[in-house]
Amino acid sequence: MLDENEVVRGTFEDINVHVGLDIHRRDRFDPVPELRALMAEGPMAVLGVEDAPEGRTAWLAAGYDEIRQVLGSDKFSSKLLYRGTAAGFIFPGFLTQYDPPEHTRLRRMVTGPFAIRRIQGFKPQVEKIVEATLDDIESTGGPVDFVPRFGWPIATTVTCDFVGISRDDQAELSRALHASRAERSGKRRLAAGNKFWAYMNQVVTRTRRDPGDDLFGVVVREHGDEITDAELIGVAAFVMGAGGDQVARFLAAAAWLMVEEPEQFAVLRDSPETVPDWLDEVVRYITSDEKTTPRIALEDVRISGCPIKAGDTVTPSFLAANRRNFPGPDDRFDITREKPAHVAFGHGIHHCLGRSLAEMVFRVAIPALAHRFPTLRLAEPDREIKLGQPPLNVEALWLDW
Repeated sequence: MLDENEVVRGTFEDINVHVGLDIHRRDRFDPVPELRALMAEGPMAVLGVEDAPEGRTAWLAAGYDEIRQVLGSDKFSSKLLYRGTAAGFIFPGFLTQYDPPEHTRLRRMVTGPFAIRRIQGFKPQVEKIVEATLDDIESTGGPVDFVPRFGWPIATTVTCDFVGISRDDQAELSRALHASRAERSGKRRLAAGNKFWAYMNQVVTRTRRDPGDDLFGVVVREHGDEITDAELIGVAAFVMGAGGDQVARFLAAAAWLMVEEPEQFAVLRDSPETVPDWLDEVVRYITSDEKTTPRIALEDVRISGCPIKAGDTVTPSFLAANRRNFPGPDDRFDITREKPAHVAFGHGIHHCLGRSLAEMVFRVAIPALAHRFPTLRLAEPDREIKLGQPPLNVEALWLDW
């Protein structure tokens, strides 16, 4: 662990939020040196100590097994931090902020639409969306910014169709969702977010009247009396945010990785049967969500010999674990790697609800891109690709072919 003289001190909120964010910035696809240094200390490291008498400790979990222990344990809470304490505040419907038994109740109601059989039945629709997106890119001609033209249209159209958002409303809703995350002005982000939430409210009202076969309809028909409007709106916003924003960021990063590693993706294009586990390696290497929210210890516990006291926090670093699990040069990207273990989708009761849908989108979109544009390349090789704040956010990706 860090030497006592090197321990960061400050408010618990600053340590957990700002320090946790800063160390998860990227050096292209790789961890920054600050995170590398913490990874080198061991599977558990100290982020900082609250600047107060008997100050609490903020820990970083950088090991695969340690993260699984934290996320799989009922000795930690996932409720939001506010000024360093578990205030018990929850955005209705946001599953990652719930603890059992409330989490168990809500997750049970929204799991049905994500059943593997239903996801597989949705695959032909995803294939049409991907092909239409690639057709649009090809007809436009290069160079093309693949962030708004590849990542976002596939992710948001798939998610909107799955959730049950009318095609007439999808473009405007997608713009509001993107602006609520990407606008530099706080006032504009807030306005876009309010617009997004207002629309989700309208969708829930319509679905209560006439439930269809989409995610909303299934939940309302099967659990209408058990779930409140506020929870249903929250679930919709949560799924849209994850499916639209996170999947879009991953697809843009995957397109970037494809032009950085053309020989490896040529194997996927020309001999897919030789790389059955390729997606696990792409997901592990990119790790588009570098970390999850800090978990609050509800009681004293030891992890890898470290004494975690009640009130301490542990931030699971997915990026650290997914790279530290392959030490030294072995953390390089290798599409032929045999099914690498990773925690890119989390673990435990809060593991990614939409994992099966996201993986199906990736399995359709990435090979399709490799086949359609085998000569894909950076339009301006000397221009630096800018990344926004974590989670991994490629701001623009101009490609040609």
